[in-house]
Amino acid sequence: MLCPRCGHPLPDDATSCPSCGGDVRPLSAPTAEDLTWCPACGSVVSREMAACPYCGLPLFGQSDPLDPSSAEPVDPAERDTRLLPRMQNAIPLPELQEDDEPKSPRAAKSLLIACVAVGVVVLATVLVLAHPWDPHLYDTRASTPADTSMEGFPGTVERLSAQDKTAEETKPLTADEATFEALTGALETADTLSDELNQEMQDLSAAPSASDETRETWAKQAEATSIRISNLITEVQAADVTTGTYASSRDELVTMGNYLRNRADALTSAWQAILAPGASEDDAQAAIDQARASDGAFSSLYQEARDGFTLEEPEA
Repeated sequence: MLCPRCGHPLPDDATSCPSCGGDVRPLSAPTAEDLTWCPACGSVVSREMAACPYCGLPLFGQSDPLDPSSAEPVDPAERDTRLLPRMQNAIPLPELQEDDEPKSPRAAKSLLIACVAVGVVVLATVLVLAHPWDPHLYDTRASTPADTSMEGFPGTVERLSAQDKTAEETKPLTADEATFEALTGALETADTLSDELNQEMQDLSAAPSASDETRETWAKQAEATSIRISNLITEVQAADVTTGTYASSRDELVTMGNYLRNRADALTSAWQAILAPGASEDDAQAAIDQARASDGAFSSLYQEARDGFTLEEPEA
């Protein structure tokens, strides 16, 4: 046999466990003659008990402990005097942790009051800084009427104009004024692009002695310049010349833009020949010479047109 407490093997005649010291003697089971039923809760209890240990009600004898219906009849007078005792939960409640303790209503109320107070303070601060009832409270500009007659300005002014920062109203441009501004800006852009083409032609002439990385960089710059020239021509063509004042000037600018585009096309074509796979030094030099000749011709045409171009301001 084994110890029912620690499982240590025991001899059959042992009365205590040598390992844990527990009592291993067999328990005597009660007989049916010693038991009875509680007529109130149905629990099996001893006949010697005067009251049920589970529900607390008085016990009355039963002829058969295994048959609750065999309980002796209860006197009506006694049944009326049996008061139901207070029942208690047989399952123990878990101990409350510190975090499980019920919150105090007073603490919640204090927290609510603190939040309201903070909100009131923030709102009051915003109102003090903004002053919606007096927008000019922090305005440092002079607003008191001042007599300026002694300064050479007769009369009285309500506010000193030198302290006013409001922008003056601008008159809308007329059609000719808008076209004049657009063409003037296009002319400045054309001159800038012409200077960039001159520099890019010098870069192309130095291509034979430059590294592959530098050649690729110069080729990309030439391609970007060609795109900008095309965009410039498109903008000039879109200028409004319905009044007829700047129609001829617009056409002259378009022609000048085409001269620039021809120069840019010569550069990009030369770079494509130089960077082509298997291109020899002779092929590169031939491409450079051809681009230089084309650039010189269209550069002269552009300069001649630029010298004869005039753009007069519109009449007021």
